[in-house]
Amino acid sequence: MKFKVAEDVDAPVGFVFERMLDFSQFEADIRGRGADLRRVDNWTRAEKGVRWRGSVQVRGKMRRIEAELDDVIRDEMVSIQITVGGMEARYQMTFIALSPQVTRVAAELDLKPRTLTARLIIQTMKLARGRVLQRMTGTLARQGNQIEADWRRGAQG
Repeated sequence: MKFKVAEDVDAPVGFVFERMLDFSQFEADIRGRGADLRRVDNWTRAEKGVRWRGSVQVRGKMRRIEAELDDVIRDEMVSIQITVGGMEARYQMTFIALSPQVTRVAAELDLKPRTLTARLIIQTMKLARGRVLQRMTGTLARQGNQIEADWRRGAQG
């Protein structure tokens, strides 16, 4: 099952890419929602091969999660392979320079169930597809708004 959303950000592609790959804010947000997510090997720079482990709540139950940054093309694309419970997922963000000052960020989440429980979760998500897309769009828009504000304040680098 795939979910796709996009957001145009009023900032140059290089700036947007760097801000989107600052995972410290993402990690803080997810911990704020009750998840336990830790970097493996305490890496400081987002590059291919970096990993996270921990647990997240899915349908009221804590489930083990592992994630790995499996592809990075600077200023173009980043892909994260995720395993949570009996489900595999790939989260990919693509960065397209629409102009020197505007970047389109397209996010795609592809979920593949590997167990019966995961299949049931996917079926529930199909019924709530609109809400899932709305959440993804809202998250991407909030990130985009913060990046735009940082760019306008002159935090260019």
